[in-house]
Amino acid sequence: MRKVCVLQPIILTALLLLGVAVAAQGDSTQLSNDKTLIKMLAKMSEDSVKLVKYKGMISPFEKDKKDAANQAQQSADDNKRAADRLADNPQDKTLARRAHTAAKQARSDSQKARVAAGKLDDLNKDIKKLGKQLGKEQAKLEKYQAARAPALSVQ
Repeated sequence: MRKVCVLQPIILTALLLLGVAVAAQGDSTQLSNDKTLIKMLAKMSEDSVKLVKYKGMISPFEKDKKDAANQAQQSADDNKRAADRLADNPQDKTLARRAHTAAKQARSDSQKARVAAGKLDDLNKDIKKLGKQLGKEQAKLEKYQAARAPALSVQ
């Protein structure tokens, strides 16, 4: 009888420790699931903010592209006029200098127009890429939550 009394507290303590260990393991799994969910939501939030920011940048980039294209066209027209004047009097050094300057300006402005168009294209590509990525993250989150919902109801 005395042996049973001594063993009983030891067995109860062992069962208690085993129960605490199982509960702690369940809590750590829940905690890691919560961390995963938080990371997913944070990434989606960050990408959403970035997408809104990019969409807000479209209008200024379009304006820059339009202005640069107009300036390039104006410079090209000026270059043509200077070249026509020079063609009428090819020996005039002043007209040659003006034609050369107009050609350099037209070249520079056309380069600026191409850069502005490239920046707008890059921005549109980034918006499209970010939209696709956000869609994938949304699908991944929905899949994760669908898999997680039955686990939560069991606990």
